[in-house]
Amino acid sequence: MLFADSSDDFIARVKSIESRADQCIEHLALLTVPSYSARWSILTATIHLIEENYSAFGPNSSPFKSAMINLARHAPMLIRWLEKSRLAPVASDWTPHWDSQVGAQAFRDLRETANYDAFLCSYPMWYRNRLTAELLSDDVVRFRPSRDSRDRQVSAFQKGLRRLSGIHQAVAGPQMETTEAILRRYNRILNEASPRGERGFQYEDSYELARRTYRKYIMRMEHIMRRSEKLDLGAYTLGAFKCFYAALQTVCAMHDFLCFLWGQRTGRYPIESAVLVKKRSEWIRLLSFLSDLRITTTEQLLKDLTFHSKRLPDLHVFPFVPLDEGKELIALVPQFILGSSPEDNILRVCSYLRESTFNLLSNDKEATMREDILEALKNFRCQHSIPLPDRSTEIDLLVEDLQSSTVVIAELKWYRKPSTYRERLRADAEFEDGYKRQLTIVQAYCQNHQDWLKHQGNLTRSLSEYENVFFLLIGRDHWSWFAPHDGAAVVEFEQFQLAAERNTSLNGAMRELLIYEWLPVDNVDFHVQLDRGIVEGVGVESEVYYGGPPVQRV
Repeated sequence: MLFADSSDDFIARVKSIESRADQCIEHLALLTVPSYSARWSILTATIHLIEENYSAFGPNSSPFKSAMINLARHAPMLIRWLEKSRLAPVASDWTPHWDSQVGAQAFRDLRETANYDAFLCSYPMWYRNRLTAELLSDDVVRFRPSRDSRDRQVSAFQKGLRRLSGIHQAVAGPQMETTEAILRRYNRILNEASPRGERGFQYEDSYELARRTYRKYIMRMEHIMRRSEKLDLGAYTLGAFKCFYAALQTVCAMHDFLCFLWGQRTGRYPIESAVLVKKRSEWIRLLSFLSDLRITTTEQLLKDLTFHSKRLPDLHVFPFVPLDEGKELIALVPQFILGSSPEDNILRVCSYLRESTFNLLSNDKEATMREDILEALKNFRCQHSIPLPDRSTEIDLLVEDLQSSTVVIAELKWYRKPSTYRERLRADAEFEDGYKRQLTIVQAYCQNHQDWLKHQGNLTRSLSEYENVFFLLIGRDHWSWFAPHDGAAVVEFEQFQLAAERNTSLNGAMRELLIYEWLPVDNVDFHVQLDRGIVEGVGVESEVYYGGPPVQRV
């Protein structure tokens, strides 16, 4: 039942399960461990689980990508919950050391966090009537969305699942190549490295190799960054961030590869050395040296990307984890840096820390999105930013193809990918407003005034003279599903671009796009199963999406 349709008794029984589950935070095993040791152990256990998933599924698989997303959230969530008191001072003689007992506690608490996450994701959406609840017993509640098959496909697409074959198959990004000459340099570093403890090692940094690696990562950043380097983020530019992050990726890539090679040599992955732990001053010195940024700029960037309990729990966004109260000893999981979306993440950081600056950036999103899409539409006549006569709204994009007698009239929406249920609800509401209000106003005016765009000089003919007229809401990074109706439809930005690039005819591109074969197919490209998370003896069942068809059990 939806929350709005539930009886008081039903609500009380469902809430009782939630209240019992909430007690798990009071019973975490690491609560008795010094905070710095607990944090380091959590991060180290996280790397262990990352490497485990990497070996089992491979870096481009859906299970591995899902594990990275979940672990990036669960580790800082657990760290936040352990802050029952202030951070303990780091013992003067402390060095990172994998204690099997503390490690077991870290794995146990990470599992508990993963199970409790099912409660955190489901209950708020039920309270807002986005999920239905079904009591399986007094100890277990099942939450499900009331979706049709298309909604399920869109949900899978939003989770990063794509077609596994055909022209819409996702193409894995290029991997950084390692030449024989580079391998020889790594081997020289390893030849001079020495064991540290039972399961660690230590090595001297090679600044020559770091400089070469930095050049590769700065070129990669230039390829994937979508906005101007001159973009002002308040305390620094996007260009400065690019240099900083390329330097950080350099440090992480070298360390991650050295750990891999050490594991190959010794037959044992150096888990005690996997987490990068450096003093704050050392991080600043190293990253400033590699990036050629001023010390003050590097200090600000490091500060902005440092996690604390009031920030979004995501190590892709806030990767630096202080081990002490003064934030002088800082740890980092390299794998999250190498697998992140740098530009999206720094804009998210900016939205949290400097909201006024971010709001100014947001005003320019449609212009940036339009510039990106015009390149794909260069073979057609395009107009943009056409206000309606009553100034109620405007046409963001107008595309004309006389050869196929086709016109596309589009609204553009670029929403940041939601990280919390509140962000998702807000983005969904704004997207719905774009479709049901803004696009409807544009469509009604154009249909009632067929000659308007011709008289404006925006179209060659009256709208009634074209064989094909499409009204689109194009969403970037986040969008919701609305069934096509009366010539209006919603599509995803990247798929719109790809369809336009594949077709010489605008009508052909639209016909391809609007059959939605680019969406993943249920039980072919993905499958959904009900998974149960149990804490404190109570459970939540909820839908979980997996890549590929369901596994046939014999």
